[in-house]
Amino acid sequence: MHADKKFNLIFDFDGTLVDSFCVAVQKLNILADEFNFRKINPTEIDKLKSLTSRALIKYLKIPLYKLPGILSKARGYVRDDIPALSTFIDIPEVLTELHHLDCCLGILTSNSSENVALWLERYKIRHLFDFIYEESNYFGKKQILKKIMKSHKMNSSHTFYIGDETRDVDAAQKCDINSIAVSWGFNSEEILVLSKPNYIAKTPKDILTIINKLKIKLAPHELEKILVVETI
Repeated sequence: MHADKKFNLIFDFDGTLVDSFCVAVQKLNILADEFNFRKINPTEIDKLKSLTSRALIKYLKIPLYKLPGILSKARGYVRDDIPALSTFIDIPEVLTELHHLDCCLGILTSNSSENVALWLERYKIRHLFDFIYEESNYFGKKQILKKIMKSHKMNSSHTFYIGDETRDVDAAQKCDINSIAVSWGFNSEEILVLSKPNYIAKTPKDILTIINKLKIKLAPHELEKILVVETI
């Protein structure tokens, strides 16, 4: 694991730490004209939340080769909105407590590291994080997670990727690390459960509960029973 830290907790940013959903939809609809893909109608939001990440891209009729360009433009468009974006309730307090528990905290995002750092500074929590990594390929988090683990000498059994989308769970599984799916972001709890994360967090404080219970050596399969099976 990272240096002398107990656990390595790598967070997604949008939808996990920051409430950027409405802004993201707005920017995507602007980009839809430029990149010729389907616009999002407010009436279909619930339907979109129930789609896996790959099914969403297919539904919006976005060719995979266009994703890097769309992500790059979206990062630029959202920069001016970053300071005004809200955090989810209890996130700063939970992150602070995890830091006090001697966890290594980091971020892997599809946003830009510059945007993320700007937002963290606004909430005065930048110092809690050991690193920020960005990925330019919408489905490229697996490669960056492996890079992070190698660079920071992380033990996979003590490493968690925490995110709000099925692609976050998929990336963690492909790297053979633990996944915590959060149900307050983009994807619905139902579709997240079907992606089979190790744990489900219904509130930010659930992340703290998971880590605290693991610290007192509660068997991981017992914790999974408590936090995953009950969500089905």
